[in-house]
Amino acid sequence: MTEEQVDNPLYSDTAYDDAFRTMESRCDDLVIPFVNHMFGEDYDSKAVIKRLRNEHYVEHENESSEKRITDSSFEIIAKGKVKRYHLECESKKYTGEILVRIFEYGTQIAKDEASGEKYRMNFKFPNSGLLLLRKTKGAPEAATIGIILPDGREFAYQVPLIKISDYDIEDIFSKRLYMLLPFYIFNFESELTDINDSEEKLEMMFSAYDEIYDRLDKELEKGNLSEISFHAIIRLIHRVAYKLTMKCENVQKKVGDIMGGKVLDLPEFVAYDQAKAEGRAEGEAKERVESIKIFVRDKIEDKIPVEKIIVKLKKSYDLSADEAKRYIDQCMAEIK
Repeated sequence: MTEEQVDNPLYSDTAYDDAFRTMESRCDDLVIPFVNHMFGEDYDSKAVIKRLRNEHYVEHENESSEKRITDSSFEIIAKGKVKRYHLECESKKYTGEILVRIFEYGTQIAKDEASGEKYRMNFKFPNSGLLLLRKTKGAPEAATIGIILPDGREFAYQVPLIKISDYDIEDIFSKRLYMLLPFYIFNFESELTDINDSEEKLEMMFSAYDEIYDRLDKELEKGNLSEISFHAIIRLIHRVAYKLTMKCENVQKKVGDIMGGKVLDLPEFVAYDQAKAEGRAEGEAKERVESIKIFVRDKIEDKIPVEKIIVKLKKSYDLSADEAKRYIDQCMAEIK
C-alpha cells in the first residue's frame, strides 16, 4: 500500500460499509429485491421503504457509553402491513461474534418501538439478516440466536445469511441481487495475487467486469434499474475493488479501466454533495445536536438518573451543566 494509493480520492478505510450503506440509503430498487431474496418476501415496486435511525448508545457496566451504528435499519410498508428490517454487512472472516452485535442491535431497535402498559411491555425484534463478504466454509443458510428465559423456556430466531461466494454473475442478475455487485471482487480474493501476475487471468477478470457493465446497461434500458442505482453500482464497484486490491496494482488498474471510465456524477449525487459541502458547518452542528439527543433519549429510556446523565454529557460532549439540563428537559418533553 503506497501513500499515493491512500491519498487517492477513491480510497476509504470503510469502503465496504460505505458501499452497503450508500445503496441501502439511496437505492430502493436495489434494497427491495435483496430483502425479497433474503427473507422470502414478495414486495413489488409499490412497496415503500422508511429509513429509521441507526445510532444507539450501549451502556457498559463501568458506566461508560459506546455509540453503535447499524449498517441499516428500515421499515417496508406494503399492502397495509409494516415490517421492520435490520441488515448487517460483515467484511471480516465470520466467527459468530457478530451474532452478539446483531442481538444487541436488535434489542436497541426493539426498545425504540416498545409498547405496553404499566405491568407489561412488548418488544418486537426486527427481521435481521447478514451479508458475508468473505468465503466461509460450511456456513448454513441461516444462523440462530437463542434466548433462554428465567423460567427455562427457550426461544430462537433465525438470521438469514447471504454469502457472496454462493453467487456468480448469472445468479446475481437472474435474481436481481444488484446490491451484491460492488462486492463481487471478493470472489477473487484468494486468487488476486495470481491474477495480478498473469496477463491471461487479468483478461478473464476484465471480461467478467465487462459483462457486468453490459448487463447493467441492459437492466437500465429495460427499466429494472433506476439511473441513480445504475451509476451508484458502478461507482461502488470501483471503490470497493480499489480498497481490496491495494496490494495488486495490475488488478486495481484493470478494474479501474473498466469501471472508472464509466463513472458519471448524476445530478442527484452532485446536488447532494454540493449541498453537503456548502452546508457542512450547519450540518455538523445539526448532527451534533441530534447525536446528543439520541444519547439523552437512550439514557432516559434506560432510567439513568438525571444527575448521572448530566455528568456523562459534560464529559462526552463538553457541555455545561445548564446546557446538559436543557437537553434532558427537551428530550423528556418529546418522549412524553
